[in-house]
Amino acid sequence: MEFGWSGEQEQGYESARRFGRELGPPPAPGDAAAWRQRWSRCAGFGLQALQVPAAYGGLGMDVRSAVRVLEGLGHGCSDSGLLMALGAQIWSVGAPLAAFGSEPQRRRWLPTLAAGTAIGAFALTEPGSGSDVFHLRTRAIADGAGFRLEGEKIFITNAPVADLFLVLAATAPEAGYFGLTAFVLPRDCPGLEVGPELSKMGLESSPMAALRLSGVWVPPAAVLGEVGGGGAVLMHTLEWERGCLLAPALGTIDRLLQASTTYTRARKQFGRPVVEFEAVAALLAEVRLRLELSRLLLYEFAWRKDQGLAAGLHASMVKLYLSESLRRAAEIALHLHGASGYLRELEFERIWRDAMASSLYSGTTEMQLNLIADSLLRAPARKEEAAG
Repeated sequence: MEFGWSGEQEQGYESARRFGRELGPPPAPGDAAAWRQRWSRCAGFGLQALQVPAAYGGLGMDVRSAVRVLEGLGHGCSDSGLLMALGAQIWSVGAPLAAFGSEPQRRRWLPTLAAGTAIGAFALTEPGSGSDVFHLRTRAIADGAGFRLEGEKIFITNAPVADLFLVLAATAPEAGYFGLTAFVLPRDCPGLEVGPELSKMGLESSPMAALRLSGVWVPPAAVLGEVGGGGAVLMHTLEWERGCLLAPALGTIDRLLQASTTYTRARKQFGRPVVEFEAVAALLAEVRLRLELSRLLLYEFAWRKDQGLAAGLHASMVKLYLSESLRRAAEIALHLHGASGYLRELEFERIWRDAMASSLYSGTTEMQLNLIADSLLRAPARKEEAAG
């Protein structure tokens, strides 16, 4: 595995870092015009186009280059909600559309997603099924030549502003994994209703709402992939989401570490910089270690995807370790800045609130631990273990 970066990849990182700094802090909650303007600026920079194939108006970047750009963006940009909204479209809508979409679906949606003129949302979570994704209550019932969808989705990132919804529904509930089907639904489908935007503890600039499907009829052309192939679409999407959604968090952790190191060098107590106290230095060392280990996990995941290798287990490890490291780094940064870190005029308390959600979305920490443990139980025994 190659650990170095080409000049072009480093330039992508630096350009994204500078662009992120230009964006500045998030707009006031509820300022839809400012949010749209930032989304358009991101599209102008090329963020929504990173992983869209060039044939459909995108940049078609390899995965390592894309995550390096997003790492730079996360270092410069303190708007964690915007980073979340971008990732939700790039990895949870654009990636499955490129992989499973019909040619008409790709031609209709990928160019507009890449250009920022359309926004996508992945509608999976339901009131009764969070991580239990193979027991969805949303149904797609055969009706004439198409399907009629009934059900409710909750906590859907980008729903308030989305033009396109990738929806998972059960066409054969008794078949579990093989009974799911994915659908591509435009916002203007009759019977599709988006609820009011949810007010959250953090990630306030990441719009979120519920989605109700009341007799939404769709033709066969709305199916993404094949009828009964929704399980494959889902696992593909979750792998990308868990592996790459937190790529900007590498940059965020790095920025928090740099800010905390600078502050503890300058801040003096008992006649010397507080960084010289062992307890303080140990906290900085912990963040540095978490940052480097997070990088290794993410870079390996990206390398495996570029090589066409299996990466489901690696996606869970990235999601688990990077989310917990972001939470811990945010906590330490706030703590090391003392009373100043608690003030809203600085970014630390907001970043801490934003980071708390990272161990919940895209599968909780406990879910990732279960998946990692399950991979050990399913792995064939080594020869020496079998012999012993």
